[in-house]
Amino acid sequence: MNMIGTLCVYAAICKHEGIPLKCHRSKEAWDNNYVALDVDLIAEQQIWVVVDPNARNEVFNCNNGDVFKWRHLWKVLADKFGIENYGFEGEKVSMVELMKDKGLVWDENIKEYGFLEFRNSEKSLIAWIDKMKAYKVVP
Repeated sequence: MNMIGTLCVYAAICKHEGIPLKCHRSKEAWDNNYVALDVDLIAEQQIWVVVDPNARNEVFNCNNGDVFKWRHLWKVLADKFGIENYGFEGEKVSMVELMKDKGLVWDENIKEYGFLEFRNSEKSLIAWIDKMKAYKVVP
């Protein structure tokens, strides 16, 4: 699961409301190392596995070896959104709870910046199936 998109929405809402970008995870989560995977690298590896005959019937693990800490990522996220007040909150709160009343705020962001509210998952899935068929990855 890619959490960066979700965190960007959270950061955009914090920026819009002028509130701090606080991490509501545990202290352990804030300080521990996590593995980061580059989705483009994974996609390239998946294509290679499908099209290279030498990869047939083999097992692969794809990892680009990067690690991160949430406390380091939070600074990058805050900088990218121009938020000066950020950091560890100390109180664990779910993203669902944080965002439960932010629908109107998100609607304001949509109007201000002109982007779509969502991407239709079914259409997106069909588009990827069509691409894989066009590249002859699947019959």
